[in-house]
Amino acid sequence: MNTGSDMLLLALVALGGSLAAALMLMGVLLLRLREAERKVSEKETTHESVLDRLQENEYRLRTIIESEPECVKLQAEDGTVLEINPAGLRLVDANQPADIVGRKIYSVVAPECVEAYRENMRRVFAGEAVVYEFKAITLKNRIAWMETHAAPLRDARGNIYALLGITRDITEHKQAEEQGRRHQTELARVARLSTMGEMATGIAHELNQPLSAIANFSRGCIRRLRSGGMSPNELIEPLEEVCAQAERASDILRHVRDFVRKSESQLKPMDVNQIVRAVVKFTEHEARQHRTMVRLELDPHLPKVLADAIMIEQVVCNLVRNAVEAMAEANSPRREVVIHTRHFAAQAVEVEIADTGPGIDAAVIDQVFDQFFTTKREGVGMGLAISQSIIEAHGGRVRAESGRDGGAILRFTLQLSEQQAHKRERADSLHS
Repeated sequence: MNTGSDMLLLALVALGGSLAAALMLMGVLLLRLREAERKVSEKETTHESVLDRLQENEYRLRTIIESEPECVKLQAEDGTVLEINPAGLRLVDANQPADIVGRKIYSVVAPECVEAYRENMRRVFAGEAVVYEFKAITLKNRIAWMETHAAPLRDARGNIYALLGITRDITEHKQAEEQGRRHQTELARVARLSTMGEMATGIAHELNQPLSAIANFSRGCIRRLRSGGMSPNELIEPLEEVCAQAERASDILRHVRDFVRKSESQLKPMDVNQIVRAVVKFTEHEARQHRTMVRLELDPHLPKVLADAIMIEQVVCNLVRNAVEAMAEANSPRREVVIHTRHFAAQAVEVEIADTGPGIDAAVIDQVFDQFFTTKREGVGMGLAISQSIIEAHGGRVRAESGRDGGAILRFTLQLSEQQAHKRERADSLHS
């Protein structure tokens, strides 16, 4: 408002000015009033427009949430379910929102998982975004495994007032994991039985030698004692031989017992070189029986791999025995098995088992890992098939080829343990 003009017009009226002055004052006031009304109308229009947009955005957001195929829910700090979308209702087998909204979420959490669930909620209301798994018991007593991605919701002042959770059913994934564990356990059992079954003849032969020697020396001592013409000193040498042969038999049985009684399948950081040495010690009797020398060329700086020791032991044992038997059947004049270990690529270790036998026929090289395929006169063709399954279950690869100078070469890879992989990456980055 122009204060000077208004005051002038008022003065004119007050002083008895003309009718024109009064009319001028009324016109000015009317224009100001209309201008004010226009501004108020514009503000109301703007407010209504903003309100419409907010309502439209809210509708869109609610539509998205309600059509989301995974559970979306809001929870209070005490665990009360504030809101939940239709997918969430289906997840907990609720017929309507009232079945779960306003109730504590713990009513659908398995008792053994409640404390862990509470701890994760405490972390969220402390400002942390978390991902956690839990076992649920739905409103229809259906047992399921859930995975929740939870994050804090804050108001305009930054205060956390609710937990926003997106939950999905991972029951099938959990069942697949359990099936995989059972599969690995079964592989270990089958491989152990297969390996021990194939080695039974060799072990029996190895045990027969010391037992026969013990029996023969013992009978000789008995005959001499009965004849009465033997002094006690003459018994020392044969009895020492009896003791030596008994210790040899005991050593064989100890290795067999250690092999059979190992723990169930479990993945841990393992030293491949240690596994190889254990297998060589276990199979040395059979290798000696077939006049075969086993030579080791092991990388002393080999990093650890993530593996089940017993299963990898069985793989190495199968491959070593396969090489020994192949050379024996072919009557190879020179019989040697060489086991190499080395780094392979960035995050893997390779084990190579090479022999001096006849090699692998190119026509069948793609079949050697097939179940029930064998070129042996006696055998069921399961050793290499089982070995391939074990290595692939560990995330590795196994392959076979003929050597350039003859003989067969079998290689398999194993992934490094996570810690060793990180070390390897850091070392590679420093050298690059």
